[in-house]
Amino acid sequence: MKPFPIKNIPIKLIDRDDHSFSLMPFDDPPGKALTRHITRIGILHPPLIKETASGAFQIVAGRKRLRIVSGLLKCTSCDCLIVPEDFDTLSTLALALDEALLSGPISPLAKAIFFKKALALCPLEEAARRFLPLLNLTPHPYHLQQIAPLASLEQPLALALHEGRIEEKTALALSGLSFRDRFALFDLIDTLQLSVSNQRKIIAICQDLAKREDTSIHSLLALGEVREIIDYPESNLPQKTTLVMRFLGERHTPNLAAAEKKFAELNNRLNLPKGINVNHAPSFEKDELTLTATFIDQAAFDKAWPKLAAILLRS
Repeated sequence: MKPFPIKNIPIKLIDRDDHSFSLMPFDDPPGKALTRHITRIGILHPPLIKETASGAFQIVAGRKRLRIVSGLLKCTSCDCLIVPEDFDTLSTLALALDEALLSGPISPLAKAIFFKKALALCPLEEAARRFLPLLNLTPHPYHLQQIAPLASLEQPLALALHEGRIEEKTALALSGLSFRDRFALFDLIDTLQLSVSNQRKIIAICQDLAKREDTSIHSLLALGEVREIIDYPESNLPQKTTLVMRFLGERHTPNLAAAEKKFAELNNRLNLPKGINVNHAPSFEKDELTLTATFIDQAAFDKAWPKLAAILLRS
């Protein structure tokens, strides 16, 4: 492919309201580092724009650079790489992806937006074959089916995904819920700043509980006990997280919660010395306990063993 020509284009001819090739569904302002860099040195990598039949230009890549040049630096024109008018739409969209990948891995949201636009221009199999390898994914349509729903997330959730406040699998799980359930869970996750493991855990617990109790997730999270924990001003976020997870966990598996409480009471009653521990079976699946003893060295074990053996043999 021939290199695209560089031309100095009047800013007024660039349609900054056109988002045909944008990989963001909302305005993503330039960061401080990029702003400082362009202010100090100028643009080293020109924006990529596409010529249209009307003589105007669409932005393919470099929206942030153009925003800094026109807004902060008050320039009336900018050197740009020009994609010809006859360059097909899918290939132009692919240029936008290539440009984004130059800076490193792109966000899950950007991937979803790209494939939503690509699938409007080509069959599923072609999109998988042409573009998934660019993201280090095997060219299988399954991956597109996992990515695509993220493009339909409402702006608050999309922004949280883009900024890393919710992770990709969490966002995918949320996308399959009703609007009210989705926002109730997102509000809880975002408010408590839950870790990735807790995000997945609380979604699974709430889904199972709502199904079992024939209610909705937003009704569960609106319970007075949950709201009281979240609104309590004296607790910090880790404390609130622990209490919310405990309340929902006990409601989800009451038998397990009762067994854990009984085991904790046993440990408190025994008041075992250092190095001696009692452990239960995983998830209390068996009604058995294991007693372990730790010795500082073999000599200490040899000294204690006769007494231990006598006790064990009597039992």
